Amino acid sequence: MILDITFIIFGCLIIVSIIPLYIYRKEIYKKFNRKGDIKTFFNDTKNYLISNYPKIPFNFDILKKFEDEKDIKIKETLIAEEFVKQFTYFEYELNTQNSVPHEKLWSSYDQNSKLLKDNKFPTDWAQRKKTAWMRDDGRCNRCGLKINLANTSALLVKQMKDGGGFNLENIVILCHDCSRIIKSSNLEKTRKDLNILDKLIKKIHF
Repeated sequence: MILDITFIIFGCLIIVSIIPLYIYRKEIYKKFNRKGDIKTFFNDTKNYLISNYPKIPFNFDILKKFEDEKDIKIKETLIAEEFVKQFTYFEYELNTQNSVPHEKLWSSYDQNSKLLKDNKFPTDWAQRKKTAWMRDDGRCNRCGLKINLANTSALLVKQMKDGGGFNLENIVILCHDCSRIIKSSNLEKTRKDLNILDKLIKKIHF
């Protein structure tokens, strides 16, 4: 049986046109499925923030603020940025912290707690930082994030120039994000480069 040449040509054209659709089917599906359901992203993000940043009183009544935005990726991005903004502008003040039982202190503790004339940290600073970190159960004092010792920042409540010492009560444990926020002179610029922003952006349905 000899197939009509026109049928063969049209058949080949149809096959050729279908191949790109098959190859890029995932991208095409995303293109036509951009509206989606915001609830899954929102609930996942809400649970993440509550679990990881328990000291930040996030306002989760923000969906109405973005209800006119139809593109799900844009809406999710705006929501993520709103939460990062709340995180950044949360008001926090460095305050004196708890000490630790005297039996957990070392022999040179009292001597090295005094302010040094050359403004250098004491030789046992690493030990003091670790002790303060353990005192606070390895959590950031500002946001409550659980952090390992390597990712811990330690600030003094009362600076050395103001007569502050290196006693444990004067040492505050913070995560890198919160430390950067406290030290920042431009919060708008700082909030665009925080770790929390990267973590929330990864939850967006791209």
